[in-house]
Amino acid sequence: MLAMTFTPWLGWAQSAGNKAAAEAIFEQGKLLMQSGDYTQACLKFEASQKLDEGIGTLLYLADCYEKTGRTASAWAMFKEAASMAGAQGQDSRQKLATQRAKSLEPGLVKITIDVAKGDESLLGFEVRNDGVTVPSVQFGSPFPIDPGEHRIEASAPGKRIHTDVVNVTKGVGRVAVPLLTDLAPPASGTPSTSIQSSSSMKSMGSTPSVPSLDSSTPKSLDTPHPSGKNQRILSYVLGGVGIVGVGVGSYFGLAAIHSNSQSKSYCNASNANDCYPTSVSLHNDALNEAKISTITFIAGGALLAAGAVFYLTAPDDKSSSLHASVGLSPNSTKLSLGGSW
Repeated sequence: MLAMTFTPWLGWAQSAGNKAAAEAIFEQGKLLMQSGDYTQACLKFEASQKLDEGIGTLLYLADCYEKTGRTASAWAMFKEAASMAGAQGQDSRQKLATQRAKSLEPGLVKITIDVAKGDESLLGFEVRNDGVTVPSVQFGSPFPIDPGEHRIEASAPGKRIHTDVVNVTKGVGRVAVPLLTDLAPPASGTPSTSIQSSSSMKSMGSTPSVPSLDSSTPKSLDTPHPSGKNQRILSYVLGGVGIVGVGVGSYFGLAAIHSNSQSKSYCNASNANDCYPTSVSLHNDALNEAKISTITFIAGGALLAAGAVFYLTAPDDKSSSLHASVGLSPNSTKLSLGGSW
């Protein structure tokens, strides 16, 4: 109940805080742009856009990318800004962003990633460009990329990682990913230490010692009954932490749904695979938020269950003490354990 009550309030408070922080960072980026420090200005605009998306921030970020030579990133941001402006009925901004994107298209640098037959069928196969996953629909087709050096990695579970570093400054670059090879099996070796078997010990004349117990008189162990009060306190703590875990899981679950919904708005309505870079980033955020939600939900539920068990099994503090005894039968082949409470 606490989680359901406070989660919407926490989301609203975070949203308001994000907007204020985004505005402050955006103004810092504008000042850096005016002073000519475009690299730092781009970082400010990126941070502002991540906190609170806005068409104006996108336009400034695209312009900043263009000034630093990141033409593909600038083109993508202008296209994204035009799409957002059109959806919100801001015709002047849509027209401006569309014109800027078209002016960059003739000089765009592109790259084609060719994947060997058999790689795509591998479970978990993935290609990353500078750490960003390349959608499989782009394999074999040229797509825009910022001029300069790029690291292309291909991987799959149980396979060796293939890495290519390419420097593309004009035209269309090309990278060929070969069929990934299996990882070498771990080297087999004899353990440095071994445990002698009972037969070898006997042959060496040694006999394992067995502790003896006096079977005539069982050993009695009188232990005070555990405090029910302390166990109940522990159950309250576990239950409280469990409620917090469920609340955190609820928040990140809602955040994952929101991020996933936003990511779809940056894709072509007629082709779900035609998406802007922001869509990929939001989709990755949604996956991470979903993982956190699942983990905290499971942990919170487990703690709630543990708290309930501790509470329900808490002994009465007025109970008698626990009495236990242990003994060995006369034939030395049976160990008995008994008790009463």
